[in-house]
Amino acid sequence: MAAYVCVITLLVLSILVTVYLIVVIFWHCRSEKRNYFMLCVLTIFLYLIGHLCELTAFSVGGALVAVKVMYAGSCFLPVMCLFFIADYCDVELRKIYARFLLLPPCLGLLLVWTTERTGLMYASCRFDADNPLLGLQIDEGPLYYFIYGYAVIYMAAGCAILVRTLLLHREQFKSLMLLFVVMIAPLIANGVYILFNVTFHDAFVHINFTPFSMIAAIVLLYINVMRYDLFDIVPMAYSMTLDCIRDAFVLVNVNMKYMGSNRAARRLFPQLENLRRGAAVAAVENWPHELLNVAEYSEELGVRFVLPDEGGEKRYFSAQIDSIFEARKHRLLGWIILIQDITNSIRMMKKLEQVAYTDSLTGIYNRRHFMELAMMQFERAKRANVACHLMMLDLDFFKNVNDTYGHIAGDAVLRKVSVCIKEIVRSYDLVARYGGEEFVVMISDSDGETAMRLAERIRSHVEKNPCRYEDHLLPITFSIGVASDKDADSFETLLRHADDAMYEAKKNGRNRVVAYRLVR
Repeated sequence: MAAYVCVITLLVLSILVTVYLIVVIFWHCRSEKRNYFMLCVLTIFLYLIGHLCELTAFSVGGALVAVKVMYAGSCFLPVMCLFFIADYCDVELRKIYARFLLLPPCLGLLLVWTTERTGLMYASCRFDADNPLLGLQIDEGPLYYFIYGYAVIYMAAGCAILVRTLLLHREQFKSLMLLFVVMIAPLIANGVYILFNVTFHDAFVHINFTPFSMIAAIVLLYINVMRYDLFDIVPMAYSMTLDCIRDAFVLVNVNMKYMGSNRAARRLFPQLENLRRGAAVAAVENWPHELLNVAEYSEELGVRFVLPDEGGEKRYFSAQIDSIFEARKHRLLGWIILIQDITNSIRMMKKLEQVAYTDSLTGIYNRRHFMELAMMQFERAKRANVACHLMMLDLDFFKNVNDTYGHIAGDAVLRKVSVCIKEIVRSYDLVARYGGEEFVVMISDSDGETAMRLAERIRSHVEKNPCRYEDHLLPITFSIGVASDKDADSFETLLRHADDAMYEAKKNGRNRVVAYRLVR
């Protein structure tokens, strides 16, 4: 009696879950994939209702009517499952094939409903009121196994489609595997029942475990819909399209909960592979803080951020954020984040900037860029009433190096002195190759004595570090002129003063530092 009550309770609960699942899918799912799914659930519902009525019947006639209702579900369940799996996995079944596939279920249902007259399904049937758990006891007719035969073929075809899709879409492993279990569980249970029915004669093994597999199937379907968002995932065709996009695609809801992504996004953020839908996307390792609250950013401007690659080098990305609204209510549903790798573009821009702003030989600023920065610094110093100084540096006897050792040796000397200058000046001082063998240095926030000491340090450091070229040590010296903005009303005047001081250093014997005030 206890077993009977447990079975009835399980059936009632499963029927309630089935009804709830149908209501949830009908009201909350907008996917075109839901239609065949609802038909599958409906056939399971008919099967469970029929089996419940069979177990609670009090006569052979009542139990037989219940069995006919049960077969209304079980006859069409295999074909509906096949239609759903094919539709869900984007395997097109031609209409003529679909109509042909419907013929066996219709024939099977006809055999069941006419079995009292034809005896093709049931040769005879009886009802054991003392053990209702066994249900209606029957003697098989000549076509009793017809329904199981085509069910095996349909279910096997559905399982094959699922396996093929699973190999192509491993990211949907859990939901597809649950569908696979749902497909195969009733088939195995029914096969075991038939095997035991033929092999054994004990009453216990004559209990049909197929209804229990149906209960398990409906529970698994419930988990698949509610836990793994069976119909919230991108349909297979769209998923394949998204995976072909080079840019990373991430879908989040209004609460920044993860809803989906493409293959490029999962390569960029590997933890997305195992991130459950509905989990906070911020939990993903290396998720940029710039994208923690996408509502703050304009759709037109987008967002830029930097991530390290496997080698620790910086990679640059641009994220375009688009809002998703419900069409009718204009309610915000979430955001699409499209992330583009712009590393190559940024690096190319930096290279172009480097070409435009720096001297190709020495790697320091070229004359044009120096003039732009130095004039801005000169004007800023005038407005802030702070001192700035300009140094003009000219290599001594540089022509002799070119004439004696060649221009390659001259280039080596120019590179050497540029390194020496940068080793002495501060990081924020401006250093440039002014032209030929001339260099310029502009410093700010320093008095005249500090500027002269810095110029002397540069001269001394260059003198102590000759350039090694092949087997030769080439001595290097500078003549340096220093001018202050206090004596100049414009940047052009400051340049002329520094140049005059440098020529005075040349006249006085070279390899020395001369301030402009000494030549006024």
